Amino acid sequence: VSIGILCFLPNVVSEETRQKFFFIPKNTLNLGLDLQGGAHLLLQVDLQDGRQKTLNSELLNLRAGLRKARVRPSIRSVDKEGVIYVTFRHAEDAIAGEKVIREQAVAIRPGDLGGAQTLSVQKLDELRYKITITEDYLDFINQNTIDQSMQILRRRIDPQGTTEMTLAKEGKERILLQVPGAKNVDEIKERIQETAKLSYHEVVPADSLTLQVAIEEGRSPPGTAVYPLKEGGYMLVRKREILSGSDLRRSREGLHPENGTPIVNSDYTSRGARRMCDFTAEHIGEPFAALLDGVIITAPTVRSAICGGSGYIEGGFTMAGARDLALLLNAGALPAKLSIAQERTVGPELGADSVQAGKIASLLGLFFVCLFMVLFYGLRFGMIANISLACNLILLLGTLSILGATLTLPGIAGMILTIGMAVDANVLVFERIREESANGRGVLSALDTAYRRSRTPILDANITTLIAAATLYFVGSGPVRGFAVTLMIGIVTSVFCALVVARLLTALWAHKTRPKMLPI
Repeated sequence: VSIGILCFLPNVVSEETRQKFFFIPKNTLNLGLDLQGGAHLLLQVDLQDGRQKTLNSELLNLRAGLRKARVRPSIRSVDKEGVIYVTFRHAEDAIAGEKVIREQAVAIRPGDLGGAQTLSVQKLDELRYKITITEDYLDFINQNTIDQSMQILRRRIDPQGTTEMTLAKEGKERILLQVPGAKNVDEIKERIQETAKLSYHEVVPADSLTLQVAIEEGRSPPGTAVYPLKEGGYMLVRKREILSGSDLRRSREGLHPENGTPIVNSDYTSRGARRMCDFTAEHIGEPFAALLDGVIITAPTVRSAICGGSGYIEGGFTMAGARDLALLLNAGALPAKLSIAQERTVGPELGADSVQAGKIASLLGLFFVCLFMVLFYGLRFGMIANISLACNLILLLGTLSILGATLTLPGIAGMILTIGMAVDANVLVFERIREESANGRGVLSALDTAYRRSRTPILDANITTLIAAATLYFVGSGPVRGFAVTLMIGIVTSVFCALVVARLLTALWAHKTRPKMLPI
């Protein structure tokens, strides 16, 4: 109980007091969107965009594999159907190319050798093949797109994990985002819609005529594309990525070691470090382009092999710009486009009214329950039950505080329900005391027998309720889970207070007063 009071204390003392006394925990109850206001957004995930990116990735991998096998077939993709047609010129090419094509079809989940495959390969004739993205892979892409989008949004909007935001899947193509206490909704929307797709590409030397044709007519040499430079102008690069944002382990702002200008330092994954080392070792003296959201931010020349597993990006950043870019790169690029399907801003006035109504309801419930216990079981045993109930509430609020839980209106409803349920165990014990006393047992024997024999039915009744609450938690979402969390904690604390706290108070009273009869 003392620990519970200590955990509850931060909710009733000021921030200054919490900082002054080191032994007071820093965690407090967080108020949910319905209590303190904030942003409510329903986001639409463009799953077709995610499928398109996957098809493009498969197409690039296929082209690279066939090029490595020195086979140059005709390749045509039908984006809407998720189909790629490959036509070879000669039978010898088809024999070598078929092996490459079938190697592209791998298990959806690594290590699942007999499981569903990513691609279905169909041989139409001796020279033609049809490659289709399987339905299992499409379902996996859709689920993975939603899951990745939620993870990236959480890192972008709440990198420190302190705002107690809610992210939940809504239907098959939507994500519910709630940010309690949000003051600037436009800033949240900007973070959602930023893509921060970073990739490194090999620069292709091109004369002015080639660039002009690529820019004006959209025709560039096979396997290349033209992109604008941040400082003006255009540059031709290979479409195939040397590195992508997924090859970065961590990014952070910093200063250039030579001229002191702001840069973004990056540490690569083991795969990224290997690929960077291999590329730079083979292209010393040649430039490569860092492409961010379709714009070349820098195109440095490779001076030596970069094999240390780290590097930096320079592009005329301010320190704040470098910090923002590092944050976005750490979060990663969204796997698909997101659009805002619904937007609501909840004002704090509604929350203040809700909190006030919750306080009144809780106090009224507490008052009537306490009054009931005193009227039915007398002053002494009624006060024992009421003190136990007060301890139960402190333990409940202390547990919620130390867990950093978010209190919502359903959570307040769970607390009010807990107040009513908390005295059930005391009622069972007190009725058993009456029965044992009526059967002629002495005071101490009646008390001991009543608590001992009441333990099993109390546990049975509360465990069944706990199972129901746990089911609500694991099956439900959003407000339902908030209600379930409060109810589950309340069940545990009420059982503890009835079987330990109330029994201790009863034993202390009996030891001190030595009553001849039980006033119950």
